Amino acid sequence: MSLADKVERRLLGTARILCIVALVAAVMGMIAVVFALAAPAGTGVIADPPVAASDVLGTIPGTEAANDALSNGAAPTLDVAGAAGLVVPAALRAVLNQDDASQTVLDGWLGSVPPPDRQPFLDELSDVIARASQHAATWEWDDRERYVAAAMSQYAHMKIERVTLAANAIEAENNRSGQFRSSLGILLALAGFLTVLILLMAIERNTRSLRGQRQG
Repeated sequence: MSLADKVERRLLGTARILCIVALVAAVMGMIAVVFALAAPAGTGVIADPPVAASDVLGTIPGTEAANDALSNGAAPTLDVAGAAGLVVPAALRAVLNQDDASQTVLDGWLGSVPPPDRQPFLDELSDVIARASQHAATWEWDDRERYVAAAMSQYAHMKIERVTLAANAIEAENNRSGQFRSSLGILLALAGFLTVLILLMAIERNTRSLRGQRQG
């Protein structure tokens, strides 16, 4: 056997070992990706996280000046007729009938809420209004009105923030799953290529061995 043949055989043997190692690594990577896809995504993210009335009222200071500060700068500037086709509960309807400007404010809030979550938004907001009205039932009218307005504003901010965070978390989880699926596809293609390469090298080695036996 010439020196060139010995060097070629050694190189092919080294390449075969490297391909086998790479194939094993690719298979292990695929197993890890499959487990990652099958594993639960941690805490289940709710697209429409609820906001309890007690959580809202617990953040309201209760003084006239503080309530004014919460209710005046809180309304978004959007003007969207988001309540069309939805059921407006009685407590919320009463507030809207007393103050026409509150409809514009409500439309702005609903514009920041996904359409499927708008009915729960109205229901929870109405519950906040009812609880706030009960809490301030013995107050002067102006103080009671400001307290309810502050509670509505605070609820809208808390709810929209939670819905936005939940949407971002769901999007991040979907992106993560997409990346895992892409990685799995790449690993499958790599494993297939390495398998074919190893088979070709095995065929070449057997052919070379048979040729050497015939020549001998």
